[in-house]
Amino acid sequence: MSLKKEFPLTREQVQFYRENGYVQLHNVLLKKEVEQIRKLLTQAVRDRKKKFDASQLQFTPEYERVFTQVINLWRDYTEVSEYIRSPRLAEIARRLVGCRSIRLWHDHALIKPARDGAETKWHQDFPYWPMNETGALSCWIALDDVNEKNGCLSFIPGSHKKGRLKPVSLTNRENIFRQAGMKKKDIKPVSMAMRAGSCTFHDGNTFHYAGGNTTSRPRRALAIIYFPSGTTFNGEAHPVSDGLDMKVGQPIKGKNFPVVARK
Repeated sequence: MSLKKEFPLTREQVQFYRENGYVQLHNVLLKKEVEQIRKLLTQAVRDRKKKFDASQLQFTPEYERVFTQVINLWRDYTEVSEYIRSPRLAEIARRLVGCRSIRLWHDHALIKPARDGAETKWHQDFPYWPMNETGALSCWIALDDVNEKNGCLSFIPGSHKKGRLKPVSLTNRENIFRQAGMKKKDIKPVSMAMRAGSCTFHDGNTFHYAGGNTTSRPRRALAIIYFPSGTTFNGEAHPVSDGLDMKVGQPIKGKNFPVVARK
């Protein structure tokens, strides 16, 4: 198993991430590991749909046309937790951010249905997270080979430097570029086609997009969100933190947000 072996992240890759707001890394997981996660996700989606746990599964007709999203699998599935809390992945995140220790915010499976998966509109992630300080980032692991035909990610290099903007709807027509004051000549997307087992890491403020899935197979991905220890709660609602009696201005910590890598 590769999960306990440190990934050979280079200084150049760290520098690229900090300058551009994203980085693509190849062959982070082994083929057999990818196959195991696929099976686990299939079962997890079935389980959550049967229970119809609204806090864990986004399952409305409008949202389902974008993707099926299942969150916090690590709490219910021991086998998945080994991947979500993997030192191999978490240490990459810690080094990219440059913090002493990094915590898990949550995981989520992102499944675009075959043939009719709608596009995921250009957006930032950070405006949806109830955090004051920047630095949180996502690891997006391809569980199928991905390209522009089935909904791979695309990024706008350097867009994380725009800072946190207002959240945009993923199902309605909203334009993050207009909000950011960007003109057409400034919008130069970079597509992240890659093989299953490869991944991208992107800053929570980086503009990103995924096209619709026009192929005959679902497009499966696993995302893991990390944040630097010491990040404080801003009081906004979120399914992951709702009901935990968290105090505004206090560091986000505890058993629900474990440290997964430290220097």
